[in-house]
Amino acid sequence: METRLDERFSDPGTQATGWAETTRALEEAQISWLTTVRADGRPHVTPLVAVWLDGAVHFSTGATE
Repeated sequence: METRLDERFSDPGTQATGWAETTRALEEAQISWLTTVRADGRPHVTPLVAVWLDGAVHFSTGATE
């Protein structure tokens, strides 16, 4: 996989994290953070348990989440 950095949201001189390092972090994580944006534009961040399996992140939320 190729990693790319969207420079609109980064400090000058920042470099993208390599995919090998990212995969390792996902495989070893015990808790992840899901970040979304509310309808009024405010951010919402919540911890959740996620699993890295078969090259993808898997997680579950409530039916109304």
